[in-house]
Amino acid sequence: MQNLHETFLAQYANSPRITGILKRFNKAADPAELIEIFLTQVLDPLTATGWGLDVWGRIVGVSRVLKIPVEDSFFGFSEALSGGATGITGFQQSRFYSSEGSALTQNYALTDEAFRKLIFAKAAANITNGTLQSLNQILMRLFSDSSEKNIWIEEGNTQRGSFFGFSEASPDSSVFGENVFQSPAFSGILNMHMLICYNWVPSSLELTLIAQACKFIRPSGVSLSTQYVVPPLRSPSLPPDALWNPDTGYLLTQDQNYLIP
Repeated sequence: MQNLHETFLAQYANSPRITGILKRFNKAADPAELIEIFLTQVLDPLTATGWGLDVWGRIVGVSRVLKIPVEDSFFGFSEALSGGATGITGFQQSRFYSSEGSALTQNYALTDEAFRKLIFAKAAANITNGTLQSLNQILMRLFSDSSEKNIWIEEGNTQRGSFFGFSEASPDSSVFGENVFQSPAFSGILNMHMLICYNWVPSSLELTLIAQACKFIRPSGVSLSTQYVVPPLRSPSLPPDALWNPDTGYLLTQDQNYLIP
């Protein structure tokens, strides 16, 4: 209770034993601290942690644990190929092979901050109106902590169908969730295609996040692919307001004067 003294009878108000017992009980039973913890760690997605974020993940429909491809390339020599299927690369291209340090699983549990970004991206995808602007905002939210990382959507070229199916179906079959189902109505026509571009070399975790976000924003009946776009080197002689236009591949200034790429 907020004001304990208002509940005391007048003849007991000055009894140290009675008032002391009631004060200690009131402090122990006060739910204010627990309510504050629940609000900050569970109910508010901006501050939720641990189990609270897991609850929000189930609400919007996304899991904390992602399957990340394990890199199987190592520095070595050609004779090492006889020992297994490990990919062998040259110097400074991959790490040294270590059987003791090999990953035991491809499952990776996201940190709270990474999972929070994925939750907000999925929540935005659940209510998006499908415009390119809103879809771009969903992708940019995942990597908003770095000004050097840019990701955007381009209209891909229409192409013949890439459909969900099995290996014996056709060379264009794809995995579940990546493309549309095969239908005789699609035979001989072109499908809509969306292209996701990014301008940095992502890690395995970032690639997985991009793949997850692509599943969130892909409209029904539209195939989707990703592409790494190499940004041009900025010359010291260029004006400080020069920006790269991903649509043309040229640098431009605020007055829209195109420069040599």
